[in-house]
Amino acid sequence: VRLPVDAIYFISLKRTPIRKVKMIQHLNAIGLTDKNGNQPILQVASDGNHIKHQVDNSLKIQHKRGKMSMSEIGCCASHREVWQKQIDQGLEYVLVLEDDARFDLDKLMQLATNWSHLPEFELLHLGWVYYAGYGEQTIERVEIDGLPNLWKGDGMWLTHAYILSLSGAKIYEERTRVQNNGLDGMTSDIQSDMLAYGFKPVIASQETVDGRIRSTIHHTG
Repeated sequence: VRLPVDAIYFISLKRTPIRKVKMIQHLNAIGLTDKNGNQPILQVASDGNHIKHQVDNSLKIQHKRGKMSMSEIGCCASHREVWQKQIDQGLEYVLVLEDDARFDLDKLMQLATNWSHLPEFELLHLGWVYYAGYGEQTIERVEIDGLPNLWKGDGMWLTHAYILSLSGAKIYEERTRVQNNGLDGMTSDIQSDMLAYGFKPVIASQETVDGRIRSTIHHTG
């Protein structure tokens, strides 16, 4: 599948090599490349140390825990590094993946085939769920030929598979320079201030190392 994006990054920790191997096997199996035929690029994930953004637990929305974990901090830092690369290189569209993302090949091909039918977007979420912990979600179905499962709105949680436009990357980067929550919570809230769309049923699910598909929120909130 050749997706009309300028680059594809997948994020993976050094200490979880099995996840990286399984991700590469999946990407090779479906033949996923960017519009120029380039394969996805590995982005080594941060463990939460030596980060470039600020963390302010005093601003954290009080839910579950009052202090962010190293996993939450590292997750945010890892995605921010990809956004910064998109900004620095001036890339119009970038697909960002975590190493547990697994695609529904038919739906992915449908997206690639009907890419030109998409509305202008800053975020295109490929695997969201709604988490009701932070208020009411504003979401509505968008009727587009060839893309029947597209929605527009905010509150779209999970960060294992999404596409950002250059302007979307700039919004996310600016709004997460001070981390006040887990990445899911922050980005889902920011979506109310940008052109955010997502597919449901999803194009990309999450998979555990033992092969089970999951759709749960980890180390967030």
